Amino acid sequence: MSEYCDNSSPKHHLDLIKANIIFLVFIYCIGLTCLAQKTDKVYLKNGDVITGEIKSMKLAMLNFKMDGPGTISIKWEEVTGLKSDKIFEIITRWGTITVGRVDSAFLVQRHASLNDIVMIVPIKDKFIRRLSGDVNLGLNYTKSNELFQFNLSSDIAYKVPKLDLDLKINSVVTNQSRDTLFSKKQDITFTALKDLDKRLYTGGSLGWQQNTQLGLANRFLLNGIFGLEPITDNHNQLLFATGLSYNIEQSVESVKYKGNLDAIGMAHYKRFYYSTPKLSIDALYVIYPALTDWGRVRMELDLDVSVEIFKDFLIGLSFYDNYDNRPPAGASSTNDFGINFKVGYSFGK
Repeated sequence: MSEYCDNSSPKHHLDLIKANIIFLVFIYCIGLTCLAQKTDKVYLKNGDVITGEIKSMKLAMLNFKMDGPGTISIKWEEVTGLKSDKIFEIITRWGTITVGRVDSAFLVQRHASLNDIVMIVPIKDKFIRRLSGDVNLGLNYTKSNELFQFNLSSDIAYKVPKLDLDLKINSVVTNQSRDTLFSKKQDITFTALKDLDKRLYTGGSLGWQQNTQLGLANRFLLNGIFGLEPITDNHNQLLFATGLSYNIEQSVESVKYKGNLDAIGMAHYKRFYYSTPKLSIDALYVIYPALTDWGRVRMELDLDVSVEIFKDFLIGLSFYDNYDNRPPAGASSTNDFGINFKVGYSFGK
């Protein structure tokens, strides 16, 4: 009697299922390997070509991930070319925003050069990788007058195409132990700015302020602005804006709130040196001429200088000056200013 194989037997079906599962797992692993491959290329001035993954380009530094070394930072002026089949958000020094591939096709179609690109963000990064900011702490103590000062500041930004969101927190608390008095200068501001064509932008902000030195217990603000960004490149950013501000404020000597409508004038300048060491300068000046309380003028000046001592950790100085020619009742001065030393951590920059 001749022997034969019964293809309909349960054992045969089980072996066939196992083989199919192994084959599918094999194909899946190959697919994952292909997806994980880092195929972006960067061409350097010295003739080297490195392969990896473009993470981002901000402030004249290209963040590039390679197998082995991990993520490295490359000075943008050392880059002569890029090649990638991925989709990025590309921002130029003219303020134009493009979503597409960053390669020679982009440069030819846009009549641009690499020096005209000021930011590259992978479009797939929806939240975490679009966050950037810093957190800073400072302590100061003077024995001669027993003066203790604590300061905290944080600035967190989130960017999506043509829209910038920013949350800024500042707190300076001063204690004079001889008379057990506390002086507080604090503010929280949430800002949204939308890019328009031809370097124009518009936006608004919500905020809260407190400055007991100027007699201010609470001030809540709603601002709307329209502005121009005349300078944007890999090392400088300059913005001007004007608009209106409505606020309600409470003095340290009253429980009542008073409403005010003010005009706004603003100038904001940033300077970046993202070589070694990394250095940033951030200066903001805002003036509020009153419309409903004619003759009253408020001014705010903030200046921050930070230096990176090692990766992502900073030291620096911050200076603020607040002026109000008609401060709320209970003010001890029309002017409040201070200089603070800070130690901080930055991320996403």
